[in-house]
This record gives sequence, structure tokens and C-alpha cells, in this order.
Amino acid sequence: MGNVRRSVALIVAVIMMATLLAACGGKTTQQEPELKVFRTYLTSDCPILNGHDSVESSLQVPHDYCSSPLYRVYPNEDGKGYHYIGDLAEGMPIQIDEYNWQIKIRKEAKWHNGEPINADTIIYSWKMLLDPILANQMADFLATGSITIVNAREYQRQGTENTVAWEDVGIKKIDDYTIQITTAYPNTAEEVCAQFVDRSTFPVYQPYYEAGMNESRTQTTYGTTLDEWMGCGPYFFKKWEFGNMHVYEKNPDHWLADLFHYDRVEVYIVPDMNARVQMWESGQLDYFVPDANTIDRYINDPRMVSYESLGVDHIDINCKNPTNPISGLIEYRKAVYHAIDRETVAREIYGHMKPTGTYVNGQAGILSPSGLTYRESEYGKAVTEMVNQWGPYGYNPELALDYMKQAFAKAGLSDNDVITLKWICEGSDVEAKATGEFLMEEFERIFEGRIKLEVISTAGMSATQFKRTGDDKWDLSPNQWTRSLSRKFPYMCFYYYLSTYATAPNNYFDEEFDAQYAVCDAPELKNDYDRMLQETKKLEEIYLEKVIHVPTVQRVVYEMFSDRVKLPVDRYIPGLGWGTIYGDIVK
Repeated sequence: MGNVRRSVALIVAVIMMATLLAACGGKTTQQEPELKVFRTYLTSDCPILNGHDSVESSLQVPHDYCSSPLYRVYPNEDGKGYHYIGDLAEGMPIQIDEYNWQIKIRKEAKWHNGEPINADTIIYSWKMLLDPILANQMADFLATGSITIVNAREYQRQGTENTVAWEDVGIKKIDDYTIQITTAYPNTAEEVCAQFVDRSTFPVYQPYYEAGMNESRTQTTYGTTLDEWMGCGPYFFKKWEFGNMHVYEKNPDHWLADLFHYDRVEVYIVPDMNARVQMWESGQLDYFVPDANTIDRYINDPRMVSYESLGVDHIDINCKNPTNPISGLIEYRKAVYHAIDRETVAREIYGHMKPTGTYVNGQAGILSPSGLTYRESEYGKAVTEMVNQWGPYGYNPELALDYMKQAFAKAGLSDNDVITLKWICEGSDVEAKATGEFLMEEFERIFEGRIKLEVISTAGMSATQFKRTGDDKWDLSPNQWTRSLSRKFPYMCFYYYLSTYATAPNNYFDEEFDAQYAVCDAPELKNDYDRMLQETKKLEEIYLEKVIHVPTVQRVVYEMFSDRVKLPVDRYIPGLGWGTIYGDIVK
């Protein structure tokens, strides 16, 4: 009996000691460190993960985290600039002669399944990107940009002609871990690096790319699901709940793993602004961009940062609508241009944005040798002055009415005829919808009842997709396409509106505009910035005279980061942004 009592007493003593240790903070095992989770969002999900054949910019996010380019931009130690570092590339490009560059692939590079990445990987990926039968939408991002690769565009655009052989393209394998690029004109190492940071130039996994190919080799299902895509980046793409969220988890075996500090990245798909506000206010997001309806609430918040962006909002004008008798007339386009009260749109609809009747964005030229932006130059100012002579930012209701009367007369319409224009916009685009509703009343007033405007939602499709359903489905479409290369070469902001761009957002093209772009793009201008600015002025004047589009608002970006996010830079750096991918989570 005494032994039993002693055993019970011992058990009680052990329990009391454990309780005492717990009360005093004692631990029998080491506590796991708290994961560093960065929480951000996209307003729409990626349609596919194949960077070759989607124009949606949302693809850049999973590619930057979960795949690897040849080169990345990385913040300088002082936080005031950036430089290029090799990712798949072992180091900076090696110049062989004036036109040839070799890029070494690091030998430790591998896919997430452990298979090696080498020169053959890059050659296959780029050959498929440029394949003339696949006709990938993003092929031009490899062919031309900060550099122009010899015969790349010619090969890609030949269709079934077979007049340009792959061997004639300036992309060659030198050995198992070396490729060589031949350019059409002399370039710097930085310009070579800049060509290979876009998602379109990231490698594709050949087994899955080929497995998804149809018999005619005109398309592949690569990237339509996570099971049909392979990454090789500093994060694993662990979860893709389409339309809901992405989850990326850190890859500790990546060769650049030490540069990335988040353990996990959660990307929520949140089209609705009210939902984003609620998530931000409740601490579920570490990053937030207010819109026109919420900016006043946050404009004085100490967490707010801002800068003038690459984005200039504009209105696409359908010039081929068979149901609209004035759709192809320049007088009609000019009438629309002068009927936009940009000050009201920028102030009351977009909120704290800048009205503009010109198109070249505020960052264009900021990375030029002199740092002089086009808009600040004498040439850019001259175009701004010309526009303001028409009216504030080009707004002139009387001139708009006169042009519309001319359009009606040319089309054989009477003053009693009424044309209904279809304004299409995505359902989640609050500013676009509100602008359309504002212009419904404005057009009725300015054009004395001749023009009515109908606001139509694209019903879950992007505007680009909706336009493909038929030229009779739309007349006006608010849009914004940005070109990061315009930071160095200002004229490049016009790239998407050329007749040669396969998926151009517009359907009106002009030979004089195309020809002047070619003048700006001439190799001899790459090292003559003043001449480039002069020629860009001529290009912008043609754009405004022919009304390729109707510019409306220069976007000013207002962004917010939670206090727990530590960014690698103190100010916005064009070409790098805030370096958010290299940020850290602090208590």
C-alpha cells in the first residue's frame, strides 16, 4: 500500500512541476519561428500560365515569384537605383563583338522537379515563342525591345512561307550552358539584360509544352493548370484556386534564395474594391491601391506613397463597326477627342489623377542618359501647348459639335438622325463605368441629341477578349496599355498601336504613323537622345492629328504598404518599383 501511495505522490509531483514550468514560461521543445507571409492581391486572375500567349499583365506576378528569367532587376545597396543580376544566367552578358553577346547558363539551374536547365531549355523556349505556326501573342517581346534580335521578327511573322529558317535567327547554342545573341545594332550589356526580364522570355518546360500541343501544332494547353506548368523560381506555386487565390512557398534550394525573405506569399483575387478595402482595414492585406472612391479616405495616411506612372488612360475608337455609319470617319474621332472634359473625369471620377490630352506618359525618358523626360523637354512641352490651344487638355465642346456635324454630313445623315454608341467596360472597372455614365449626359448635351451612349459590361471577359466577338459589339472602349521600355525610349509607348502589332487594342491604323515610328526606332537614334525626342514629338503630333486613340488621364499611382512590410528602397524607382518581391516582414 505504501508503494502505491509513493507512486501516486510521484505522479502528482511531476504534474505540478510541469504546470509550474508552463506558468513560468518553461518549454520542453523549441517553438517554431513564425512564418513571414506577404499578403497581396490581383484584381483578376491569370487566364493561363503560358507566358508565350497571353497579354494579361497578371501573369508577371506568378512568373516573378515561381519561375526564373535570365536576369532580374535588383535594388542597389543605397536604395536609390537598381542593377541587373543573373538568375538563370551565371553573370552579365559577355560581349563578343559589336553585335554578338554570349550568355552563360548557371550549372545549378534546375526545374522544381529537379531536372536540369541548360542552353537547350532556353533555345527550345524561344523557338516555341517565335514559332510562326503557333503565332504567340507575346513573340515581339523577345524579337525586339531594348535590343532587336536578328531575323527574330521576320521568322515569327512569316506564317507558312518558310522563307526564313530558324538557323537564320540570331539565337544560337554555343555549348550545353552557353547561348549567343546576335543583335541588329550595337547595344550595352544592360540593354541585353532588359530584354529578358519579361514573363514571355522565361523558360517553358518542354515535356508539358509538347504534351499539350494539338496535332496541327497551332496551340498548346501548357499552363492551363498547375499540372501542365513547371516553375523553376525562388518560390513553389503550391495552390491555384482560380478566381480566388494563389499560394507561393519559398524554395530554399533556389540559387538566389538568400535574396527572398518571405516564407510564403498569398495572392488573393479580389475584383471588387469594397472587398479590398475590407481586407486592408482588417489586416488581411499588406498592400493596397485605393481607387477614386476611396482615395480621399487615405490621401493623408502616412503609409501612402505616390508617383506618376507609365499609364495614360485612353479611349479606343472602333473604326469598323458596320452598324455605325460614321465609325470610319476622322471627323467622328476628332469630335470624340474634343468632347472629353478631362479635368472633371480626372478629379471627380478617377480621384487625384492628372488630366491629359497628350499621350506620352510622365515617366517616358526618365531612364535616358540625361534623365530628362519627354514631357519635360521642349518638344513634349510644345505638344502640350498645342493641345491646350484647342482648349483645356483638348476639351472644346464647340469644336466637338462642329466635327460631329461634319461627320454626319459625310455619312449622309440628317440633323434628326440619332446614333447610339456602345461604351464597353469590364464590370470590375469602376472608373471606366463611371466615365461612361458621365459621358452619356455629356455627349447628349454637346452633340445636341445626335449621339447617345450606352454603357455595356463585357460580362466577365476582358475588353480585349470582348472585342474579338465582333466589330458590331462596340464603339468606344476605355483602355490602358503600358510599355516599360518607354522609360528609356519615349516613343515606345506607341508600340501597341502599330499595324504590325498582332494583338493591337485598336483597329484603326495609319501608314504615316507606322512610318514615323520606324524613324524613331532607327538604330542611329539610340545614341542620340535629343534627336529621338524631336522624332517622338512628330510621332505624337501624328497620333493627335489622326486620333489613333483619345488620351484622357495620366495615372498617378497611390499605393499603401502595411507597417509590417520592410521595403528595400525608400522611394519609387522606375524599372524596379518598390522592390516588393525583395521585401521583408518585421514585427
